[in-house]
Amino acid sequence: MSDGTKGGLAFFGLWLLLHEKADDWIREALRRARETPEDLRDEYERFLLSVEEEKERLKTVVERMAANQIRALGFLGPDEAQDLRDEIRELRERLRAVEDRLDRRDDGAA
Repeated sequence: MSDGTKGGLAFFGLWLLLHEKADDWIREALRRARETPEDLRDEYERFLLSVEEEKERLKTVVERMAANQIRALGFLGPDEAQDLRDEIRELRERLRAVEDRLDRRDDGAA
């Protein structure tokens, strides 16, 4: 296994572990909120809302990191795959045009 593959596997392993731990942390925070006297629950609500806001901010960072790791492993995203298909189509058209010119030249020389 190459170092790049190991790095990708470590990244995704860490990602899954964080999700698992986050679920545990949220369940624990909700349990504590239910056990907290009502006059102190606002603090827990503010905390949970702040965590949610931070999670939303981090989504784009993690998505970019995941996309980079996926590319490093050799996989293409839909846009990249379409760009590659378009480039291959263009190259094939150019190759056909060169072949046609060569055929015409050969026909004229015969």
